[in-house]
Amino acid sequence: MKTDFIRKPLSLPSEDWIRDPLAFLGGPSVIPEDVRKTNFPIITKEDVFQMLVSVQQDGEDVVNEFKEAYRQYVGANYAIATASGTASLHLALAGVGVQPGDEVIVPAFTFIATAQAVVAAKAIPIFVDIDPITYCLDPVKTERAITSRTKAIMPVHVHGLPADLPALRSLADSHSLRLVEDASHAHSASIHGQLAGSIGDSAGQSLMADKNFAVGGEGGIAFFKEQDDYERALRFLESSGIDYRMSWIAAAFGLSQLDRLPYYDAIRARNAAYLTNALSETRLFSGPFVPEGYKHSYNMYRIKLSPERLGLDDLEDYRVKDAVQQLINHEGVYAREWQNVPIPGHLPFKNRQGFGNGYPFTLSDRQDFGYDLSQFPETLKMLRNSLTICRELRTPIEYERIQAYALAFKKIDANPHIIRELVEQSSDPTIPYARDARLG
Repeated sequence: MKTDFIRKPLSLPSEDWIRDPLAFLGGPSVIPEDVRKTNFPIITKEDVFQMLVSVQQDGEDVVNEFKEAYRQYVGANYAIATASGTASLHLALAGVGVQPGDEVIVPAFTFIATAQAVVAAKAIPIFVDIDPITYCLDPVKTERAITSRTKAIMPVHVHGLPADLPALRSLADSHSLRLVEDASHAHSASIHGQLAGSIGDSAGQSLMADKNFAVGGEGGIAFFKEQDDYERALRFLESSGIDYRMSWIAAAFGLSQLDRLPYYDAIRARNAAYLTNALSETRLFSGPFVPEGYKHSYNMYRIKLSPERLGLDDLEDYRVKDAVQQLINHEGVYAREWQNVPIPGHLPFKNRQGFGNGYPFTLSDRQDFGYDLSQFPETLKMLRNSLTICRELRTPIEYERIQAYALAFKKIDANPHIIRELVEQSSDPTIPYARDARLG
């Protein structure tokens, strides 16, 4: 029988590992290959029991039970369980009254589903650059992007850090716009105690298997503050005939997993705090910034590189990043880019074919949609000088594993001459956003 059970424990970490030769050069890796795997979500007897109970119930009742339990957890007024995160975003937009040809402001840095949901609503995504510190939608640049056709602002809580919703709420209100949250990374994230998903006029959230809160396979949920918006979304479903219903199997798994979500959140927060503190002791690396009163849910953990602090500022920053990625991966820490091109540079927006013949982009009289990548300097800079740890921090990993991750970064930091040699030997000087766009 195949099992996900990890049969070998990690060795207890030692500061001596920092002085070992780099694994890239044949030295011992901080995390040996046979103990690198992490598992998430964790399946327990509670999940099995819940499935046995739910299989005897009406499927719609199971979905409603899950929807209500999670709605109350988030603190939203109304909710619709959906088949996917993209479906939930589409419903969130439809609920606030987005119509064909409307403009919706979204960040240039996100997963492509954010902008695709806007197109699904037959509206036009208008991309805005990110804040260089939080990597979320920049409110100042957002205001400059507002036109007479703007209907909504849809910030993304990137990696699990809530966007600046107080500033964006004020901006939306002053221009009579709707505020829609993309909370797909932000399960249990909050601003001054109010959970993401319950702050905007509406919100969409993915519950797929690679999120902090996963239902059984694929799923999502749309939240609404006002009854009118909720009912508008329901009418849209009825009139369009689109089947966005969540599977009862997904809902059943979500019910039992929801009980453990606070525990998962606490472990992730503990591990992220440990790693951020450890990275502050290095010269090259720094962890995510979290504003006062904000709770980061760490669906992903983005690490910024500062080559100048290691005497490598004469080298191209993206080439330093590529070298560091090779070195840290060999040590057993899978850090990667997670997006290499701003979303307006992906084919659906470069080509703007939409549903065919350019619809809904043809509904606009714009000659320039502002999709040229030069319009997003902060996003480009971030893609050049940062790496991301993804699913490895979602699972409730052992304390010694997060200690090992920290030691791996310290080991790289102690070898700037190796980073320099790798950069100078590299035969691929291609900048990340000049390569083919990748989804994640």
